[in-house]
Amino acid sequence: MSETAWVPQPSGVIAGDYRQNLGMIRSAAHAEDSEDVIVHEFQVLGHDAALLYVDGLVSSQQIQQFFLEPLLRASEPGKDISLVFHLTHAVLPLASLTPTFQLSTLLTRVFSGDAALIVDSMDGALIADVKGFARRGIDQPINETVVAGPHEGFSESLRDNIVLIRRLIRTPALISEALTVGDKVPTRLCLMYLDGIARKETVDEVRRRVEGCRVDYVSSLGMLEQLIEDDPWALLPQAAMTERPDRAVSFLQEGQTVIVMENAPAVLAVPVGLIHLYHAPDDSALRWQYGTFLRLLRLAGMLIALLLPAVFIALTVFHPEGMSLSLLTSVVESQARVPLSLFASMLIMLLFFSLINEASTRVPGAMGASLSIVGGLILGQAVVEADLFSPLILIVVALSGLGSYAAPSFSLTLSLRIAQLLLVLAAGIGGYLGLALALFWLLTQVFSLTSLRFPYLAPLSPVRPANPDSVLRMPVWRQRLRGALANPFHMTRVSGRMRAWDHPGKEKP
Repeated sequence: MSETAWVPQPSGVIAGDYRQNLGMIRSAAHAEDSEDVIVHEFQVLGHDAALLYVDGLVSSQQIQQFFLEPLLRASEPGKDISLVFHLTHAVLPLASLTPTFQLSTLLTRVFSGDAALIVDSMDGALIADVKGFARRGIDQPINETVVAGPHEGFSESLRDNIVLIRRLIRTPALISEALTVGDKVPTRLCLMYLDGIARKETVDEVRRRVEGCRVDYVSSLGMLEQLIEDDPWALLPQAAMTERPDRAVSFLQEGQTVIVMENAPAVLAVPVGLIHLYHAPDDSALRWQYGTFLRLLRLAGMLIALLLPAVFIALTVFHPEGMSLSLLTSVVESQARVPLSLFASMLIMLLFFSLINEASTRVPGAMGASLSIVGGLILGQAVVEADLFSPLILIVVALSGLGSYAAPSFSLTLSLRIAQLLLVLAAGIGGYLGLALALFWLLTQVFSLTSLRFPYLAPLSPVRPANPDSVLRMPVWRQRLRGALANPFHMTRVSGRMRAWDHPGKEKP
């Protein structure tokens, strides 16, 4: 068998002789080799007909109720009424019934859970959505938990995910474009955006990049993200992945686009900036004082995770004169009993902490929690008592680990840990000078980074008019503009006063 024998041929046209069409469809669908590919032949109004579907992907009840029973009970069409018109308008009670003449379209729809009907003396085929495969229901988000806010999360069903978004944005301005990616195994996508709010060039660029992916298949949103991002060598993610419909809606309202993919329990938002990854899902549900406090706490944790280990190594190894006498004495006394240097101990413990985190993530839930406790407490205490590592090293690693968990995005957490190791290496080799050079290099990478050609640090750099809700959580009545990525002609998000006490007859409290 040739390598591309199973690939749908775009030149295949369903027209002409019924037996020839049926043989072409059987061959292309490998109906003789696959037991779950069903070709059911019967008679409709004196014409030979065949129904093609994949067992397990369709609903047997819908096949029987909406296809076979109406077709077998069908009456003769009236005079001057074509067979196609009679079947689509009088016989089959299916709103999703669509005709097609392309073999590739037929096979893609059938292997996605639809059914195809071909009838003798009728050109083309009729496709109906009768999906009935097992799928997970709407549940709470697993990774993006919140205290205040909705508790619905995306599932693996493309249609359900689109409905979850449309339930929150009930306007015809919400556009959902159907796209496919993958040359040999097509995967259905839906590109969603708010017409007039999203920039036209942004939508066109996303569409161009998705359609330009020349790969056999795309198995996940993470794979799609790597295919459409600007810089594959950058540490920071250039798209935001979320499993929360309310967060996807917030991206849409700020002028960004959202990519929904079948079999993916999350959606991808592009373009994004560092500000979007820094925000937590329930920031907007909290009062601005609480949100500001949590954002500052989150920022402090991320800076601790990034800088504390490197600053500690540079200070203790190269610049001990910067420490107080009591702290220097404590470091020297604890290090005198340890066989490894502070630099080597720090690298080993950071890698050890990452290993514990990865192991606790991969094992089942209850075992993962136990493993994290055992690895973090018992083994940590054991290595200190055995004089293998300094207690100060464990304190610094633990603080930096807690700080990395403050990042609301998993991708951002991983980028912080990688940058943390790079800074520790630079500080261990060159002290404060090496740390400064490494930080300068990282900052130049961040400032030059783009997401779908938009500056990654906008609206902070370059400065531009945008929603002031960036680093700090601004009050809702101060947020009169949309995000920096929105259409500049529709930046205003209010049509009048936003506060109740601003209205006539109301006194300001």
